[in-house]
Amino acid sequence: MKVLFVLGAILALAAAKEIGIRHYDGYQVLSVKATTKEQFNVLKDLVLNDDLDFWKGPKLNDFSDIMVNPEQVGLLKTIFQLQGMEFSTKIADVGVLIAEEKVEMNARSTRMDWTSYHTYAELEAWITSEVASSSVSTVMTIGQSTEGRGLHMVKVSTGNSANKKAIFLDANLHAREWISGAVGSYILNELTTKPDTYSELLDAFDFYIVPMANPDGYEFSRTNDRMWRKTRSINSGSTCRGCDPNRNFAFHFGGESTSSSPCSDLFKGPSAFSEPETAALRDAIKGIQAEQELFAYFTLHSYGQLWLLSWGYTQGVYPPDYAELLDWGRESIAALEAVSGTSYVTGQGADMLYGVGGASDDWAKSEGAKYVATIELRDEGRYGFELPASQIIATAQETWTGIQLIGQRLKKAHNL
Repeated sequence: MKVLFVLGAILALAAAKEIGIRHYDGYQVLSVKATTKEQFNVLKDLVLNDDLDFWKGPKLNDFSDIMVNPEQVGLLKTIFQLQGMEFSTKIADVGVLIAEEKVEMNARSTRMDWTSYHTYAELEAWITSEVASSSVSTVMTIGQSTEGRGLHMVKVSTGNSANKKAIFLDANLHAREWISGAVGSYILNELTTKPDTYSELLDAFDFYIVPMANPDGYEFSRTNDRMWRKTRSINSGSTCRGCDPNRNFAFHFGGESTSSSPCSDLFKGPSAFSEPETAALRDAIKGIQAEQELFAYFTLHSYGQLWLLSWGYTQGVYPPDYAELLDWGRESIAALEAVSGTSYVTGQGADMLYGVGGASDDWAKSEGAKYVATIELRDEGRYGFELPASQIIATAQETWTGIQLIGQRLKKAHNL
């Protein structure tokens, strides 16, 4: 009864998520471990609270990270204590990290580089000028966001596409995961400025890269709410905006770890592909498949240093080729670790984290992509979503090494 009372008190607390600029002074990130079914169920109940932000979702016998506002900290710790759960404060003040990040943002160059996190406008200008001028690139606008921003996809090809397989990569589907977009654009820059360096891969594959899949949410996370995760669509009958685009794909839509509440960060949307951003990705991939075989799909996220494989919609379910894909995943994270010592873990997504319905990776696998991976980039929680810009290049270099390894394995396995 005590736990239910305290949980009710937390649920009664509300924070304005949609009004003005949201500040995070005094917000903490608590790391808590569930070692019993009862403890795990408490965390699952807390996930349903629209005002709690799980940076890492609940998993039995592992730690979850939860961002908590100052008014909730004492109450939440009381729950953990009553349940006998191990917990600690991982980030003492999220606002401090955001303030440090703003200093970096104000000092950045407006010219595209990988020592800063750039605005959507700066990214778009780079894509439509420098990237578009590369001899191996074709820039396409595959749709418009809710607020009218262009959704750009770049095809990187050395020609003879009819004889090549396709590799697709998207980034920044979740708005606050800035490192993912920075890594996506880094990989795009590598391929378009150094095609001779990657001639072996480009002889076998055409790359299709969407370096900014959620531009509205990304810009909102820069200007109003650093921890904004969703799109920015209007939800009928609610003042809460957007949905989680990685719950909006058609495969197991409305399944595990999704919400029907428009105010939840896990809101699945009113229907599959309701968002112009996810519909654009769907149409782009289907358009590619009409011309070429899609061999691999990578989606970049943060954080956790995980290389997640399908199926991810629930625990204990695996595609027929899982053993092969797991071997490749292990080789890939070994190659990644050799770059700068960053340790990753690979495996079936729901087994490693939690089940996710309506996710892009499972949808791509269901549509015929041979190799699919959700890559949760640096770090393991020291900075969380606030990864310093000084780590962009190292994160990008190791990630690109891991992706190249998968390309090499696909090439060898299919005699390309």
